[in-house]
Amino acid sequence: MEYGLIYSKYDPAGVGIVNVLKELTHISPTNVKGFEKAFTADELNAIILEVNSDITECEFLDDLVNVKYYVMISKHTSSQGVKSFTTHHVGIPIHDLNLARNTSSFPPSNPPLAKKFLLNLIRFRDESGLNDFVVSYEVTHHGPYNLRKPTTFIELGSSPEEWGLRKAQEVVAYVVMNSLSSDLNCTPTVGVGGNHYASIFTSRALSSDECFGHIIPNYVIKYFKDDVDVLSRLTNYAITYSVVGTSKVVIDSKVPSVVRKLVREVCSKLGLEVVY
Repeated sequence: MEYGLIYSKYDPAGVGIVNVLKELTHISPTNVKGFEKAFTADELNAIILEVNSDITECEFLDDLVNVKYYVMISKHTSSQGVKSFTTHHVGIPIHDLNLARNTSSFPPSNPPLAKKFLLNLIRFRDESGLNDFVVSYEVTHHGPYNLRKPTTFIELGSSPEEWGLRKAQEVVAYVVMNSLSSDLNCTPTVGVGGNHYASIFTSRALSSDECFGHIIPNYVIKYFKDDVDVLSRLTNYAITYSVVGTSKVVIDSKVPSVVRKLVREVCSKLGLEVVY
């Protein structure tokens, strides 16, 4: 199978979305060592796996699953309780940024797939009449941190009311079904700066052929603004850990000049275009 669709048994949004998928496409139970529940979805070229842990902590997947890409189907939590559909890549431990000093890699991003998620989330949100839901990228954050396969989250937020909403679960299920079976030509791009919901980069992706992989937000830059070595490494990881070669780096103009200079130097060595 090409895709591993992963959800947690403890996640009501993930469980609900997978239950909708079971109704929409032919799924057959199967046995996979290390998993209590596993299903094949031949039409999606995917295996669906239930994990007995938080979905951000399944560092064991590479040892048990033989697929090319991971799609992590998950709830999203926000203290503001904003109704949302989001997609993002993983690798920066924002709950304790000091841990990022020892980060030695990122799981590869999948910019074309994340953009397909973004475009289809808007399409199916609008078709479902859930126009009060925000659709956006999120920046690179949380785990799993050590996976070697491209890993893309698609999330339904941001409170138990939304997690259990059937129409919202259907949106994510339709997005997964339609995104895995189609190709997208785009310009793989890394973002530097901006807020957690990557409003600048979401807007650019929706109005151009740019598709964003890893995004390093302002709050990470601010934390490491005096640590050139860490910021250089994180920038290198964001650029190099991608399923497709990065073509461009977009920097928020509000990023401090010393950081803009650092990113330009990294991009110059790698022969990449820099856009503000």
